[in-house]
Amino acid sequence: MSFDEIRNITKVLSKIIDCKSRYTQRHSRGLSEKVGIMADFYNYSHDEKVQLMIAADLHDIGKLAVPNSILDSPNKLTEEEFKVVKNHAYYTRVALHEIKGFEKITEWAANHHEKLNGKGYPFGFTEDNLDFNSRLMACLDIYQAITEERPYRKSLSHKEAMGILNKMSNEGYIDSKITNDINAVFSVQKCI
Repeated sequence: MSFDEIRNITKVLSKIIDCKSRYTQRHSRGLSEKVGIMADFYNYSHDEKVQLMIAADLHDIGKLAVPNSILDSPNKLTEEEFKVVKNHAYYTRVALHEIKGFEKITEWAANHHEKLNGKGYPFGFTEDNLDFNSRLMACLDIYQAITEERPYRKSLSHKEAMGILNKMSNEGYIDSKITNDINAVFSVQKCI
């Protein structure tokens, strides 16, 4: 199968993943759209763009292993519950790593909560372990999450979201070049 054919399947899977929780009903789709826009900005080949979009579609597949009682909790999560939620990135890696031809896709999808300074999860990777597309996925996942409406909070504007991303990049969590590029692209695109 071509990556385009695989993407037709992963678009369906992303809807299933997003429907797992009422709080994330279009998160993967929104991330995939933004990944595609940034891939065009970076002049990626068609195949690399589609692979990144597949990674975005599947980045939260590990949430299928997290109980809804935790995902949909209206209360602040306990430390133990938050540990369970954090495991979803590990389970994303487990779910994808055996698929032949998905080596890069697995990395990009499973690394979306890793941080350049080693304070991410599940493995605490540092910038030496994170390629550009893993860094891109991490930045865009944050941007997507904070600019989408959630039942427990309103969506943030592009300007508000960029304030958070800039603070995170200044503190060494995420890539500053990518953060600046996101600002340049989405302030023009008005994709918020």
